[in-house]
Amino acid sequence: MLASLHTAFPDREYRIEDIIAEGDKVVCRLLVSGTHQGVPAIPIEGGMLNTHPPTGKPYQVQHIHIFRMANGRIAEHWATRDDLGLMQQLGIVAAA
Repeated sequence: MLASLHTAFPDREYRIEDIIAEGDKVVCRLLVSGTHQGVPAIPIEGGMLNTHPPTGKPYQVQHIHIFRMANGRIAEHWATRDDLGLMQQLGIVAAA
């Protein structure tokens, strides 16, 4: 997955906006940005990038990741990403 992300967005950056921990949960809010420069080998970011050539367009979206920790390790992970916003910024999906 990481190799495909790097192929599609070689300049992809993750900027941590917030990290909050309570009990066995850690929440991380990120701003993720990059430029669409390649076609990934596997379906990533909603799977729509595999059918479109690189647009050369930049994007910036928010991700929220929640981790459940156990014995000092990540036991579970949930994520919410703005894939629609990403596709709209890249021009793959029309903005409303």
